[in-house]
Amino acid sequence: MGSPADHKARLHEELLELLALDLLKHRESKSETKPKWLQLFESAGFAALVTVVIGGLAGAYITSTLQEKSKEREHLVSVQQLEHDRSLAEFNNHLERERKTVDEVFLNLGTFVNASTDLAALSLKEWNTQAGEDEKRRGLLIDERAKVIRDFTKAAQKWHSDRFRLGMELQLEHNNDSELSKDWEVVSGAVQAYAECADRWRSKYDNLDPHEFRRACEQIRNELDVAVHSMTDRLIALRNIARNSR
Repeated sequence: MGSPADHKARLHEELLELLALDLLKHRESKSETKPKWLQLFESAGFAALVTVVIGGLAGAYITSTLQEKSKEREHLVSVQQLEHDRSLAEFNNHLERERKTVDEVFLNLGTFVNASTDLAALSLKEWNTQAGEDEKRRGLLIDERAKVIRDFTKAAQKWHSDRFRLGMELQLEHNNDSELSKDWEVVSGAVQAYAECADRWRSKYDNLDPHEFRRACEQIRNELDVAVHSMTDRLIALRNIARNSR
């Protein structure tokens, strides 16, 4: 047997060992016991629940977003359709106004030019009232000549009264196109020049043959024809531009 001191030392060492083992057991027991919220979080059921909830929320968000986008597209299509219909209606109204204006321009123009040509034609031999042997025929010729002069005067008055208005309407319907404005001025001047020439011609001649009459105001009439063709081409070009820009 050892001494009392040795026995006391062994007891001390055994006590330390027991304390160490107890501490280890306590730590292991503590580490194995997890909080309930952590155990719930790590469970398969919780994971499935989270997947369902998040999936549902994401699906609802995606569905809502798609519906909103669909409504936006429908609204945009509706607005575009309304704009298209409005633009088409405005374009058709413009074409109708433009057509009426152009028709009136060429009606007045044609009436005045034809009346001027008829006036110049009074220089033909067939209209010579002095050469007629039949008094009845002579009286008819006088009446017919008077009618030609009246028609010319009426056409001239109509042309001069409407000329400014028609020019303004042409410009309003074609956005003050500079080329059309120049063409209109040239045509207006050429029509006036032709009418004045026709009046001088019938006053100067009264017994011409048809081949001689063909020279009546020939150069001025050719200039008028060129001017009218130029204006017509410009009107067609402006219509095409308006259609393409619609």
